[in-house]
Amino acid sequence: MGIEVIIYCYGAVCVGMLVFNSIYNFYLKRSSSKLEAKSRKIGRKMEEQINRVRKGDPVEEKHLEYLERKLCQVNNLIAFDRALAQFLQREMDTAETAYLDQIQVVILHLSVVYLKKENMQAAYFAFFIAKYRQKRQMQMDSLQRVLLDYMKKDSLYCRVNALQALYAFGSVENIVEAIRLQDEQDVFFHEKILTEGLLSFQGSHRQLIELLWAQFDTFSEKTQLPILNYIRFRTGDYCQQMYEIMQDEARDKELRFAAIRYFGKYPYLPAQAPLLAFTADKDPLHWEYAAISAASLAHYPGTEVIETLKEALHSANWYVRYNAAVSLDAHHLDYSSLMDIVNENDRYAREMMMYRLDSRRLQEAERG
Repeated sequence: MGIEVIIYCYGAVCVGMLVFNSIYNFYLKRSSSKLEAKSRKIGRKMEEQINRVRKGDPVEEKHLEYLERKLCQVNNLIAFDRALAQFLQREMDTAETAYLDQIQVVILHLSVVYLKKENMQAAYFAFFIAKYRQKRQMQMDSLQRVLLDYMKKDSLYCRVNALQALYAFGSVENIVEAIRLQDEQDVFFHEKILTEGLLSFQGSHRQLIELLWAQFDTFSEKTQLPILNYIRFRTGDYCQQMYEIMQDEARDKELRFAAIRYFGKYPYLPAQAPLLAFTADKDPLHWEYAAISAASLAHYPGTEVIETLKEALHSANWYVRYNAAVSLDAHHLDYSSLMDIVNENDRYAREMMMYRLDSRRLQEAERG
């Protein structure tokens, strides 16, 4: 009897799930239909105003009031976004561009409205602005100042989207201020998000790097690291500054690692001796320095570099051996130059080097 009750209960749960899924799917389809209808309605009103602009008349005041009133609701903003996408995905004519210029006052009004809304709606508006700005070459200083206030909200999505919008505007000063605001927040902001965002900046990277570096020591270490990574991807003009960070034992080790990687991308003669010393360090506690330095020596010539990398193949740490083998391979040494490694008794060093040589041969065979 007990088993039958369990079976009936299980069947009732399954039926309930089927009913719920059916109702939910119906709701989604209905919502999608409503959204499409709203988008078409807004699109028709936009076309009417664009036709007015083509005749030389300005956008009607009542249309601006309509947008301000309707777009305060996030569902209507989504519908407007869809209607607007039809203009942005193709080359706009003069009238369409003029229409978008004239509704900027509405966008500024909405930025203040959504700043006061809950985090997800504010995050969507910031996302909308980021996408809108990337397609439209407009400058709205007031809007950028409001977006800086979005950086103070405790929502990660809101802050990321606000930063994306600010990157698209291309103002160096506002980006530095936004980074300072996020640096002061306790919400976790992954370093890769910040580095990739800085790389997407639409303004002058040279000016942005100069300003970031001028204020570098005012940022916390969690922000300094993505700034160093950003500089590494953009310019090789900061070798002296990176050298000082690499040699500064008071710095956080992650910052020193970033500086070491910088010299792997931009060879710098004064950095060679410290890189060799890091690679030759056999202290197990310093294996990260040795591994990253071994990788950075790939583009440094000389017998001393080759011998240091060969010696690193005997490291007890797999990552040090692997990076040393990769760097030796990058020097394009022939087989005879590596005979001392291949023929010696250290099986781990021999296998690692043979693995790299075999990989090279396979790549050459594929290209051939």
